[in-house]
Amino acid sequence: MKVPKRSDWAGLPPPGYLTVCETSLRAGLRFPPPAELVELLKRCRVSLSQFSYRVMSVTVGLIALFRDHGAVLTPEHLSRMG
Repeated sequence: MKVPKRSDWAGLPPPGYLTVCETSLRAGLRFPPPAELVELLKRCRVSLSQFSYRVMSVTVGLIALFRDHGAVLTPEHLSRMG
């Protein structure tokens, strides 16, 4: 965790860091972030800060559902879901 400086920008965190909004934590995001979420963000080329509350809560919920059934949520699963 790092307290941002005035010159830091949320859309461009330092290497090795990511920007997290309070709404992401309220949507169920915990640390460390699930490996499935990190892989999904990398594959889709989006940052965590681009996820809205609804997207974050649905994604975290799907990850939990898949884990409960012994599966791993992948970008391919999401694309097949629509």
